[in-house]
Amino acid sequence: MPIPKPQGGEQEDKYISRCISDVVGEYDVEGQAYAVCKSTYDRDKMSKITDTTSKVMARIAYNEKFRGINLAPEGEEGPCWDGYEQYGTKELDGRTVPNCIPIKD
Repeated sequence: MPIPKPQGGEQEDKYISRCISDVVGEYDVEGQAYAVCKSTYDRDKMSKITDTTSKVMARIAYNEKFRGINLAPEGEEGPCWDGYEQYGTKELDGRTVPNCIPIKD
């Protein structure tokens, strides 16, 4: 099932609740469904920003927030990006998500 798109003017918490109920069956952990829905909402919100400076700052904030977390379903690649490993979980916007930290050489 595709991830639903936010509807015009839809509040973040209402969208995320609707989205999670649609996608939670495709993801093993509800925290992953939350992360995917939050990411989709944030990307949609950023796409509506027209000021270049604001768009760059929003992208930096987004990348810092989800650094190291792979938002793909766990069966495909695992919860973390290449070069990161999961070290337990953490709270992010009220949900539990994988805590991905850089692998130290």
